[in-house]
Parts: sequence; C-alpha cells; structure tokens
Amino acid sequence: MSINKFEEFFEIVKNLSSTLDLDTLLKRIGDAAERITNSEASSIMLVDEDKQHLYFKTATGEKGTAVKKIKIKIGEGIAGSVVLTKKSEIVNDVTKDPRFTGKIDQQSGFKTRSILAAPIIINTADNGEEVIGVIEVLNKRESTGFNEEDKKLLESLAGLASVSILNAKFSENQRNFFTNIIELLVSAIETVRPKYIGKYWKMTQMATIVAKMLGLQPRSEEYKSIYFGTLLHDIGYLSPKLKLELENADIIERAKIEQSHVIIGSEIVNKINLLKNTSPIIKHHHENYDGSGYPNGLKGEDIPLGARIVAVVEYIEELKISGIKNEQILQFLDQHKGTRFDPKIVDIVKGILISDTTY
Repeated sequence: MSINKFEEFFEIVKNLSSTLDLDTLLKRIGDAAERITNSEASSIMLVDEDKQHLYFKTATGEKGTAVKKIKIKIGEGIAGSVVLTKKSEIVNDVTKDPRFTGKIDQQSGFKTRSILAAPIIINTADNGEEVIGVIEVLNKRESTGFNEEDKKLLESLAGLASVSILNAKFSENQRNFFTNIIELLVSAIETVRPKYIGKYWKMTQMATIVAKMLGLQPRSEEYKSIYFGTLLHDIGYLSPKLKLELENADIIERAKIEQSHVIIGSEIVNKINLLKNTSPIIKHHHENYDGSGYPNGLKGEDIPLGARIVAVVEYIEELKISGIKNEQILQFLDQHKGTRFDPKIVDIVKGILISDTTY
C-alpha cells in the first residue's frame, strides 16, 4: 500500500472515533474508496429491512443523487450476487458479464464500464457471517482496470463500514434505552408528586429555551445537563426513606425533611455516569440568588447555571398549578428578581411568558 493510501486509511480510522453519525462516516468511506482506487464513482448499499433488496445508502459521482431512489433485488446484478456469495467481484468489462443488466444506468443516466464490489459483513452470534451491504466503485480511470490490490483495499474499507454500522446501531440502542429509562424515572417521580403530572416536561421545555437564549448549543454537555437536570430535579422524592419520614412527620418537621430531597437526588444521579453532570443542578435548585436558600446557601453565580434556571421554571409551574395567571406571575418574578432568582434568567423567562401564550 502506498504512503498516500495508508494516510487515507488512517484518516478514516480516526473519523470512526470522532463521530457516530452513520451517514457522515459512510459518505467518507465511499469518498475514500473512490479516491484510493482511482474510480469515477462509488456507492454503499445496505440490505433493506425486508431482507430482499439492497438500497443505496451513499452514492458519489455525477449521478449519485439519482441512484439513491433505486432498489436492487438481492441475487440480481453484480451487487446482488455479491450478497449471496459473500465474495468480492471484479468486473472490468460489464458488457461481457450476463449479471449486468444496465437497469440502474438506464434510470440514473450513468454509464458503467467496470465494477469492483465487496460485501460488508458482520459476525453475529446466531448466524455467523451476515452480509449487511455492499460497497462498490465504478469505472477505474486507468485502462488496466481494477486489480487485486484494489480489491484488498475495498475489502478493508468494507470492514471499516461494518464497524461504523455496528457502532451506530449500538449507540442508537443505548440512546433508546437511556431515553426509556428517563421516561420511566419521570413517571415514577410523578407518582409521588401527582400535582406535577406532565409538568416536568413543560418545565424542561422552558428551561432549554432559556439555555438556548443564553447561548448554549443543544449538543453541548451543559445544555444536556440542564435538560436532564430539569426533568429529574425532584428525583430525590423517590427515596423510600424520605417517603417514610415524610409520612410520619408533622407539618413543621415535614418542611425540614423535605429539604433533604435535593441531597438525596444529587446522590442518586451521581452514581450514574451518564447523569453525573446533573448532580449540581439537582442539589442546588433551591439555592437563592441572595444566598438565603438551601442546602449550602450559595449566592449569585456560585449557584450552577442549570440550578438557577430550574429554580425559576419550577416556581412558575408552582404558581400555574395554584391558578395564578401570567400577569401576576410576571409581577411575582419581578418581586423576587435579584433576591430569590437570577435577574438575567428572570428577564428571559418574562420575555417567553409575554410572547408565547402556551406558557
């Protein structure tokens, strides 16, 4: 392998660890396949859910966009044959190969002269090797045609494609699992705080709008922490010990015991790596801007930003639950501005309440 081709592979491998966006990764792999084999076009096709067809996931070259709407029946054409045999194919003159029908050329307007195709294979515990797609390059620019070195290069890229697909699927499964767990936790919190049923999602909606208006990017860790921290800020109420103590306490004791939910909640999420960054938000969402809150009496910007946001949006929902209208809520927010709440967050929230009737 030449130095340039080795460097190309190295860049692709680096990209595998830098993003989990499957479309981006496969596009880069397809582009690399085209360059290192010196071909006019490339494509990556994946097996459809029906297990009967291939569809174009990526396609480069002059007619790349046109072929993305086309499906190929498995077993038909050169790519369809590669799925069945699980072996790479070099066809340097498609006019001499009876498997080449020319249907895709007719639909896309692309003129295919030569094809190199390699199967994208994954190993499964149940079925052993499974072909999940095909990577191919078209029309070798040199008259000598595709060779064994090209085939080995393309098979290596097919291996990278399979890794990308597996990683993306694993990541998606993790995200789905995590999302379901969060939904279950919110539902559980609502069972012990029934007056808030449906309200945690509404608080989170407002909290993330505030975060965006403060310049936080939705993909940033701080934004995600505010999202999950708002949803789960009352998770401490799920503690069986807290529930038992509250049931056996009188009114005066109950208020003091209830304050411990912020400590309990922060300890719960601190044990979960994916939620660890929400711990300060949960712990300090009852701190006051003037230092009069709990549990640590933090003041001003010593209070985590997410906690300052949660304090305001929770207060608004408390008032709404009590039947207070927006006009009065705006007045109450002004009364607590700079004492209980961060002034800049109050100003942002007031703007949201005034401009959006859904709140």
